[in-house]
Amino acid sequence: MKLKTLNAAVASALLFTTGLITASSTYANESSGLDVGRMTLAGYGDVTYADADNTNNNVVSRFVPIFLFQLSEKIHIESELEFSIDDNGETVVEMEYADLHYFLNDNTVITAGKFLLPFGQFGQNLHPSWINKLPAVPGIYGHGGNGSMTPLIPVLNDTGVNIRNTWNLGKAGRLFTDFYVVSGPRQEGVAHGASEDVVTEEGIEFPEVEFEAKKGDNNGSMAVGGRIAYAFLPQWEVGFSYYTGAYSDDGDLNYTMTNVDINWAGTYSSVRGEMITTTREGEDASGGVQDFDRNGWYVQGVWQARQLGKVWLNPVELVVRHSAISKYEGGDRNTLGINYWLEPSAVLKVAYEDTSLDSGLNDNRLFMQLAFGF
Repeated sequence: MKLKTLNAAVASALLFTTGLITASSTYANESSGLDVGRMTLAGYGDVTYADADNTNNNVVSRFVPIFLFQLSEKIHIESELEFSIDDNGETVVEMEYADLHYFLNDNTVITAGKFLLPFGQFGQNLHPSWINKLPAVPGIYGHGGNGSMTPLIPVLNDTGVNIRNTWNLGKAGRLFTDFYVVSGPRQEGVAHGASEDVVTEEGIEFPEVEFEAKKGDNNGSMAVGGRIAYAFLPQWEVGFSYYTGAYSDDGDLNYTMTNVDINWAGTYSSVRGEMITTTREGEDASGGVQDFDRNGWYVQGVWQARQLGKVWLNPVELVVRHSAISKYEGGDRNTLGINYWLEPSAVLKVAYEDTSLDSGLNDNRLFMQLAFGF
């Protein structure tokens, strides 16, 4: 969205938020005005320098405010806007999400609107730059630039309804469940790093799938999915996610994916990872339908130098990540980084990334990033 439409975009987002406030307050028997105590501004931002083998050096800056409103004890709304600069030096604004949460009871939350899909852990919980331990995303995800590696999927958001439950099992841990219905994927178009013009070994054009949330749907079929996770307190969490929906205009071709995620958090170190499988139906050489599978995974480890007992090392942590994608522009990526925490929510990152592709140009990138949350 260009600079000349920036004010209109912001106004539209605020009008959307205001509409939710007005409608919800009627049912909550609240006054039409919002007092300051029920509104919070949060968010994050970053400045990133990248030196890559196959592209020009560049500096990217983003500011991402998150508006949080408490309409009543049971109704909360939130909206995230991302401000950045495009290749032409013009301001771009995107609405990452805008949704309403209804707290049905102590265990159940119903979410409606445009929201981050609970598919795996990275997209929903870890992609903000001051939370992400490295300046770039894992190679399997497309978000904010992914270099020469063609990702499996973007960080997913869509419009629909989600029901979340949290089950406290006492000493045994906690069980988390999410189930959602959303507009779903589309054919054609490219968004947030999706693949483009990929040709298989058989010379068949790899079917393109777009996940960008848009007004309405391109077919009569909604996508459904969810995530079930178990937390072995206090250190382990294991989750399984599923997503399926028709992406073609006629609704005859489906896209399905699964995700298995793990997270282990120790006193001075942590390990997390995800494995994604994707299957999209498309036309084969004879005009029939065949499955195109493309899979990938990443694993990441973090170690805090404060374990050594030296005060001057307390803000330092080391990060290593390996990402891999199989078939259709597959490859491997190794990333090594060192972080210095200036404040609990402000970090200076330096990282080196080495990408080897099965076909195409290999790539090396050097990053420096200052990221902050507020």
